[in-house]
Amino acid sequence: MKYNLTPIGTYAHEFVQMYQGIDSIPLAYTNHHALADWYDEYRGDNGTALTDTITTDLFLLDFNRAMVNNFTGVRHDSGDPFAWGEKIIAHYQKYGADPKSKTLLFSDSLDFDRAQALYDHFRSRTKVSFGIGTFVANDTSAEPLNIVIKLQTVNGCAVAKLSDTPGKSMCRDQEYLEYLRRSVEFRLTRHQQYGESRVRGRV
Repeated sequence: MKYNLTPIGTYAHEFVQMYQGIDSIPLAYTNHHALADWYDEYRGDNGTALTDTITTDLFLLDFNRAMVNNFTGVRHDSGDPFAWGEKIIAHYQKYGADPKSKTLLFSDSLDFDRAQALYDHFRSRTKVSFGIGTFVANDTSAEPLNIVIKLQTVNGCAVAKLSDTPGKSMCRDQEYLEYLRRSVEFRLTRHQQYGESRVRGRV
């Protein structure tokens, strides 16, 4: 407020994870329902969507034309940021949206050099923004703490973050994590084979 700056950000991974604890929602469609509810609540001014709670590939199945048009951008938080950015730009182009009107927000393990490299790579094709957290808070030689908080259970059931970086997946219940992974892979595979209409309701 003091400097008349507009804060930007995204909903948290926990928001999408919460839907995994709702029995009536198939696991591979939890991101779909989270996006739909957020869209309905903030219709026309939806902000920045977070792509990697249960993988970006699955997110893009649910990030349809209405979502593309009404979210100002998307946030990267795991996986190769350059490959992710190219994938997102291609998705915008698929729906006829101008990538230059959208923002790619990078926030995964950034320092100023990595942010500069990403800016240089994408700046001519889209808006680019950065969330530099750990490095700004601890730009010393001390090893930074890994302080990440995610939901573990909802309604007594395990939930998980299924990241684009395998090591960043989080769940205390490994059996559930593997079940979620198989559900996501099944929907992605069936979508490639048959399209969405043959998959919905079966995952």
